[in-house]
Amino acid sequence: MPAPPRDAPDIPLPPYSYVPGHGLPHPVTDPRGHLFNAPKPAPLPLDQLPTDPTLRRQAIAALFATHPDWLYALDLFNEGYAWEAHEAWEHFWHEFGRTTPEARLVQGLIHLAAACVKIREGKPAGVATHMQRARELLCVGEAASVGDSGGAGVGTLGLEPASLIAVLAALDRYRPECWHTSKCPVVRVLSATLRMAG
Repeated sequence: MPAPPRDAPDIPLPPYSYVPGHGLPHPVTDPRGHLFNAPKPAPLPLDQLPTDPTLRRQAIAALFATHPDWLYALDLFNEGYAWEAHEAWEHFWHEFGRTTPEARLVQGLIHLAAACVKIREGKPAGVATHMQRARELLCVGEAASVGDSGGAGVGTLGLEPASLIAVLAALDRYRPECWHTSKCPVVRVLSATLRMAG
């Protein structure tokens, strides 16, 4: 099944998706890596957001609907660049202060990306650990519903909740005997994709 149209098509995708132990240069620390000496993303205008919680959630969702770094992180995840998506989302996690409700949601996405990396590595225990943590942070229960994390649900990040549930379900369907540990430069391990709402 082909991937949906990209959210940030003007930003080129990397030449490979990094997987530890697969022989490709570490993107950040190796001079041959595709993120070596890459510029840092610009800070988010968080000081300009409303203080009212409802207006703040709406403002963040509106910001992310057009924010190129956020949209590119979604592209990375959806196109099979899980390690790179993890790195891109870490910027947002730090920007949100690492412990705020919004930061916890972003951290949940980081754990989803880490689970995909563990699939490529062929490490089922790592997939299970990251999936459990993602569910906790994203407030997704056994009933496959997306809850609120201190009033901040995934809609705060502009994401379509149904797409998150589909991604979690796709990850749940993986079994050790069908995990793809190919050394291909890029492998989309999920058929489901994260989408922006609206």
